[in-house]
Amino acid sequence: MKIGIMCHSSCGGSTRVATELAKELSRRRHRVHLFTQQVPFGYCNSTNGVVLHTITSGHNNNHHPAYLYTSWTNEEIDAFKTRVLEVAITDKLDVLHFHYAVPFGFVAAEIKQRLRQAAPLLVGTLHGTDVSVYGNDPVKGPKLAQALSHMDLLTTVSVNHARLSADVFGLPKQPEVVSNFVDLLKFRPRTNKKLHSTPRSRPKIAHISNFRPVKDPRSMAHIFLDIRKQIDSELWLIGDGPEMETVKTIFKDSEFENDVTYWGIQKQVVPILAQANLLLVTSLYESFGLAALEAMACGVPVIAPKVGGIPEVVVDCKTGFLYPADEHSHAVNIAVKLLSDPDIRNKTIDEAILHSHNFDINNVVSKYEDFYLNMEK
Repeated sequence: MKIGIMCHSSCGGSTRVATELAKELSRRRHRVHLFTQQVPFGYCNSTNGVVLHTITSGHNNNHHPAYLYTSWTNEEIDAFKTRVLEVAITDKLDVLHFHYAVPFGFVAAEIKQRLRQAAPLLVGTLHGTDVSVYGNDPVKGPKLAQALSHMDLLTTVSVNHARLSADVFGLPKQPEVVSNFVDLLKFRPRTNKKLHSTPRSRPKIAHISNFRPVKDPRSMAHIFLDIRKQIDSELWLIGDGPEMETVKTIFKDSEFENDVTYWGIQKQVVPILAQANLLLVTSLYESFGLAALEAMACGVPVIAPKVGGIPEVVVDCKTGFLYPADEHSHAVNIAVKLLSDPDIRNKTIDEAILHSHNFDINNVVSKYEDFYLNMEK
């Protein structure tokens, strides 16, 4: 098949899922075009066979990788749409699939209106703020709902997000659920996970995010400080974003500033993540929780709030532990117990690794393939 995929260029989950999907489809002998504004963060195009189209409009598109740029100008949207339209016509795309609806849902809808019967089948995958932010916007929400009505298939990444999407956009039926996935050849435990589970040095607590307000990194900082008061541990911060300076200020004003390591944004997170003994998630909402899945695949237990699609990824008291979003003391107590009890930790590690295999990239991409092949114009 000839497949076009549209996505953002940031280091966020939707970009990583879209680019990994493109590469896996190419490995399966499909001809794949990937449309982005600039080369996606951490993306290597030299050997994967995907045709990469970076579309600029003369403006400065060198946005920080942690910044999700959605406020495109009309000039930027027109330049992007023109390129996608050209490829759709010249290469006769069978499918055009977007990951993240703003602005790609609008682009896809207009291409369908322009090409009519000659248009490729349109598939849209809705991610977190597509629904939780833009869907509730009194101006953008109705326009986005109208654009989504032109799609031949809508998917999203969890049952929770499918329900929310249908409610917010007034969809006639819920989107199909195709979960995010993990490449188990990349995300895997260290060779001796039992040695890893019983740290010889201080336990390492990791937090991975783009440090936007929705990730609630301020709460993460305070939770770690309360953990640190009870157990000698260190915090590894992987990523960057708008809330990072506030987080740094919180630690500078504490007695544990030297227990925090700032790794910044990493193109290859596995070598760092696999050394951690715990992943701490504090998001106010997650449509799925990709960082949690990748941590479990590396044999790293997860503590996360019981919000959004996270409970569909982290099985409470089995592959990790969930806490009520507003009860940070509960998260602290769980972390201290987990890091202090090797039996609980080892059992959780085993269950986490086993559960991560349910989200193997090969199985999930096959679901997308099946949808592509079974859709009818």
